[in-house]
Amino acid sequence: MSVDSKYILGANRGPLLTSEGGAVGLEKTESAGGLSLTRTPTRTQKFRRHWKRFWLIYCIGNVIFLAIFLPIFFLICIPAIAQLVVNKSDLWLTSAIVNSPKPDSVILTLQTNVDLKLAIPARIEKLPLKLFERAFGVSEYYAEITIPGQTIKGNHSMGVTDQFTPLGNMTAWNEFVRQVVFQEETSLALSGSTNAYLGVLKSHVHLNKNIKSPTLNKFKGFAISDATLLLPAESNGTNLIGNTTLPNPTVLQLEVGTLTLDVKAGDIVIGNATVKDVTLVPGDNTFPMYGILDIKTVIKNLADVLKAEASAIKNGNLSINAVTSSVVWNDTLVPYYTDILKELTLTAEIGIGDVLKNTLRHLKGQGSASSILSNLTGNFNLTSLNAQEVEKRDARAPVDLSAFLKGNDHVQDILQDIGPEDRDLIINWVASSYPDT
Repeated sequence: MSVDSKYILGANRGPLLTSEGGAVGLEKTESAGGLSLTRTPTRTQKFRRHWKRFWLIYCIGNVIFLAIFLPIFFLICIPAIAQLVVNKSDLWLTSAIVNSPKPDSVILTLQTNVDLKLAIPARIEKLPLKLFERAFGVSEYYAEITIPGQTIKGNHSMGVTDQFTPLGNMTAWNEFVRQVVFQEETSLALSGSTNAYLGVLKSHVHLNKNIKSPTLNKFKGFAISDATLLLPAESNGTNLIGNTTLPNPTVLQLEVGTLTLDVKAGDIVIGNATVKDVTLVPGDNTFPMYGILDIKTVIKNLADVLKAEASAIKNGNLSINAVTSSVVWNDTLVPYYTDILKELTLTAEIGIGDVLKNTLRHLKGQGSASSILSNLTGNFNLTSLNAQEVEKRDARAPVDLSAFLKGNDHVQDILQDIGPEDRDLIINWVASSYPDT
């Protein structure tokens, strides 16, 4: 060993040991039991360390995100949600009243129920609503109402009461009235916009709904009851009174006015009737009817009348058709009711025996049935005629109408429940009313 080598660190350790050449391998050091002297940081510590390094970047990112998201949320999402709530809400008609039917306006009461299906209240501003027919479009609306502002929660009732309502598009209004009269069900179309508030959140919403409602269905169940002949006729010509029933299976109440109707046997007009001050409320409506039967027309067209009534007469009835000729409210013709009801023929069957019994009861109530009927008997030429002779005879020739009616088998069948004396008195009255036939 040189003198200098003794001053070199590690010089006395000898050659390095390796695993090659038969040398002993290096000893590997392992940690005892998997323990380490180095401490691993927790997730919280990692997050805090990460936040300290990048907090400014996160703050700037959140500001940018909120600047984009909040306008979208308040300007798009909230209104969309509010509109969806309106679209999905249930709306149905609970009552509707149409009063004062003038040619160009009505007084309207309209009540609806709305269920927004929300647990929190929603406040709306006043809501102008256009009433229209879908086939014509909202631009051709026939009426407009304004529902006042209010707070809605859950199942809520809203509407208008006694609101003066000018009529707009008359073609659309006539179509709506026609549907109410002729159909079993129709839809009331509504459209309007307003502002709605959920707390302080404001949204502009649009309502466009069809409200289904039962309608008059051609007055199914129309009937005439208590028909009574007046002997003698009143000074205004009224010779038939009774009651007429007009069913109304709807939630609608309609002030109609005074109806004048043509009374027909088949297609032959045999008189007219008046039903005064008609207001249709839900349910069956019964009104007094005042009629003028034109017996002379009946006699002149007797063969045609009997032919038209043959089926009903076999059952002891008269089949009466009534067609509206005019509707007047407050001395003013109501064109939309008149035009629509002219298209409808109302048919009722009247028991002939009941009419005669009612007539006799009415006369006996006056205490003078026999004397009145006897005094009405006129002078007749005794000429026995059958139905064919009546049809073919010269209109100028005198006819013993009393004898003809007493000898007619159909008349006898109809009056079979009436005593002979009262039966002859009735026939004599009918005949004596028109001695020139």
